[in-house]
Amino acid sequence: MDSNQGFSKPSEAQAGTGTGDTSQAPLVMQRDQPGAQQSDSEATFLSQTLSNRGVKISTFYYSNFQDYEAYQGDRYHTVLNSLGFLNLGISENRLCVDLMTERLCQNDMNYIEEPLLQYPDWRGHPFLRAEVAKFLSYYCGSPIRLNLRNVVLLNSCCAVFSALAMVLCDPEDAVLVPTPFHSGFLFSAQMYTQVELIPVHVGSEITNTNTQPFELMIGKLEQALLEAKTKNKKVKGLLLANPQNPLGEVNMKESLKEYLKFAKRNELHVIIDETYMLSVFDETIIFHSVLSLESLPDPNRTHVIWGSKDFGITGFRFGILYTHNDDVVSAMTPFGYLHSVSGITQYKLRRLLGDRDWINRVYLPINHSRLQEAYGYVIKRLHELEEQFGFKITFRSIGCGLYIWINLKRLLEPCTFEEELVLHRRFLDHKLILSRGKSYMFKEPGWFRLMFAEHSQRLREAMDRFGQAIEEQKQYWIQKMLEDEVTS
Repeated sequence: MDSNQGFSKPSEAQAGTGTGDTSQAPLVMQRDQPGAQQSDSEATFLSQTLSNRGVKISTFYYSNFQDYEAYQGDRYHTVLNSLGFLNLGISENRLCVDLMTERLCQNDMNYIEEPLLQYPDWRGHPFLRAEVAKFLSYYCGSPIRLNLRNVVLLNSCCAVFSALAMVLCDPEDAVLVPTPFHSGFLFSAQMYTQVELIPVHVGSEITNTNTQPFELMIGKLEQALLEAKTKNKKVKGLLLANPQNPLGEVNMKESLKEYLKFAKRNELHVIIDETYMLSVFDETIIFHSVLSLESLPDPNRTHVIWGSKDFGITGFRFGILYTHNDDVVSAMTPFGYLHSVSGITQYKLRRLLGDRDWINRVYLPINHSRLQEAYGYVIKRLHELEEQFGFKITFRSIGCGLYIWINLKRLLEPCTFEEELVLHRRFLDHKLILSRGKSYMFKEPGWFRLMFAEHSQRLREAMDRFGQAIEEQKQYWIQKMLEDEVTS
């Protein structure tokens, strides 16, 4: 999530900067006023108590997570706080809280024994790892039965990625990652690992070398790798997401194979985030897990991440790694000392993941139906706004994930990241949080990720606020154009 809330005092819940960028001086924390047309920053004092690393982490946090703090302290509620923040910037499925609440309150979930109250196996309790192996074997379509010894459980997918980056890379090594990509991985890399994420830019426009929008061609990976080597960077891996966040793209099986072959040729590890594999709500789209392939070009360098997003239980705080590499499992295990999941939570997860009848018969059909309905509603509202304000909103019509990747560059004049920030703050002025393209390291200004997996009443209110912000931005854009004509 990109956080850009800017209020007067950084120490308060609604305080912070407002840039969402990481390019400012690393030892200075800054704050911006919401609605400012430029980065009108005011430097705060330099901490004398933190290490340089601590200041950098704190600066990154103040630059990226202040709207989330504002949201936590001022959440929207239909009755109690109708003027609070609505958050369509964080990727959480809130459509099936009723189903999950009912299932998690059933009698089979309410069990406590002594081992659940004590330290677990740092990789996760064997009973849960065995259930995870069966779950992934079934839902990933694995041609062989997956083994519990290849499973590692930590307290989030980002924790899994951080630990993986640390055991696969040395400080200042690099990992290739196609952009736009989930900004949480950037935060994880910067906070813990000192591993550089090198963006592999894919464009939205069709060109001679870009035959499809946002198409990741092997040539782009080859070029990015070559450029990194010319700069004496040691590239150790490739980070992919399938389905992709924020694009919602699902990789074709042949594309997956090509990426894996590229990695094998160059002796790169491949980390594949399959967090949204069960959130494909369009029946015409077929998801292929990397674990479904008959054979992997380099099994020892292929690692799969999955977690809580598909079930809308991000508060459970769990992330799963599946890897065929025993050495990686061994090196990952100590991270459970710092990032383990409580035994009681692990027991509930075992019961949940093992209830395949409920998942297939109740949860997945209803979840997919509700995702489809919410997605359709947002697309309808976007088309209405296009007609109302007379401009084109480009968006990715993809039937999976929890979000829509939309382009509002026609409201930016000039089309720069500074103007993208102005629009982002305009949404914040209306107590609406979106994620902007800059936070995904995307090179084209004007793109935003809009999460639609929200209850219907809150989603209607959020889209009303979205429309109000668009109307103000359109008037701002017209006024700016007139001023430019007068001065030219």
